[in-house]
Amino acid sequence: MKYLFYILFFISLPVFSQEVEGISWDEAKISDKITLTISKAEFDKRYKKADSITDPTDKETCGREEEATVKMVHYKGAKFELDNGIMNFRSMDFTKNRNTWFSIKDNWFDHTTTLKSFSKDFPASASFVEDVTDRDGDVLEMITILPKGTTEDFEWRFYFRDGKLVFLECWFPCD
Repeated sequence: MKYLFYILFFISLPVFSQEVEGISWDEAKISDKITLTISKAEFDKRYKKADSITDPTDKETCGREEEATVKMVHYKGAKFELDNGIMNFRSMDFTKNRNTWFSIKDNWFDHTTTLKSFSKDFPASASFVEDVTDRDGDVLEMITILPKGTTEDFEWRFYFRDGKLVFLECWFPCD
């Protein structure tokens, strides 16, 4: 019986030692420079000014009273939610700026990222590709990746058109 325990233990060891797929908010950056949470004052000091600041659309907020002062900051294809002087990343449109990328540790994703190469980095998540329709009626392929190292309720959603990455969003559900 003792030997059976050791055999089962060593057989299962590789399964438990594998790292779970996910993307850490704290490890990710825009173009290897901009953290996903940054104060508006620090952003202005480092990057001068945003391309534009707009009111959020109905789809970008949950319509709560505390969201009444929220604005959306647009910078080189990236979109941040601005609330009480703090900017939090929300999405990146790779069709708007071809010189901006999303980086995680030693890896990065931009408009040249293919679905095939992305699948090598996140094979488990990429095995569940969903077809979704955008607002123009085009069908995109979406891969969802869960956050790493947190219990927060959000998802990373990567959208591909014709096998190339076109959009990334950090999606938060409304309660």
